[in-house]
Amino acid sequence: MNIIIITGIIIVVVLLLIYFYYYYYYIPGTLNSSLYQIQLIDNNELTFNENYTNILQMNTLVFRDTLYVPKLGYGLTFVWDMYISSIGGNDKWQHSFNILKPIIAMNDSPVISYHPKKNYLSIVVKYRNNPFYVQFSDIQYKEIKLQRWSRYIVIIDNRTLKLYIDNVLVLIKVLPSVIVIYDINSSISLGQQNNNFLGKIKNLSLYPYPLSQDEIDNVKL
Repeated sequence: MNIIIITGIIIVVVLLLIYFYYYYYYIPGTLNSSLYQIQLIDNNELTFNENYTNILQMNTLVFRDTLYVPKLGYGLTFVWDMYISSIGGNDKWQHSFNILKPIIAMNDSPVISYHPKKNYLSIVVKYRNNPFYVQFSDIQYKEIKLQRWSRYIVIIDNRTLKLYIDNVLVLIKVLPSVIVIYDINSSISLGQQNNNFLGKIKNLSLYPYPLSQDEIDNVKL
């Protein structure tokens, strides 16, 4: 009789462990990214040539009253594949190659750009260090690999910004206060006519919350 009771207890404990793992680890790590993914560019290569620009209205992309998802944290994630060509010489560019080329922008925070001459990725974000005025931080990553496809992931999580390249964390920056992100009435600008980085992008998605490490490892575009 005791063996039956002990066996029953063990079975119940195992089932409870499976239940908690499934609902608190497996589901959040596999379903949130699929459920809340907002695809901005599909898997067809899109060249950011000098004629390209596109403005996407958030309220036509998000079928909710707010960009944020309750219980998943304040922030957002951009994920995309990018190919950056090696183009030297100012004569190859419509506009000077010694300035930043905007790639993705939500008004003025965040703004993700590339500097062709100095070969770095720039991520500008806004934060409020006091209630009377705002400040901007230009976070730069200077080890960009040219002439190859790479997966870029930018995560804003409260006051922390992270950059992953090919699923490897290459940069982390903690700001003095929470990073300002615009909500549902904002727009997303892709590229800037006559001032583009002349590279290619595909599989660009926005997630309206900071992806977890499990989601980064498993996200499918």
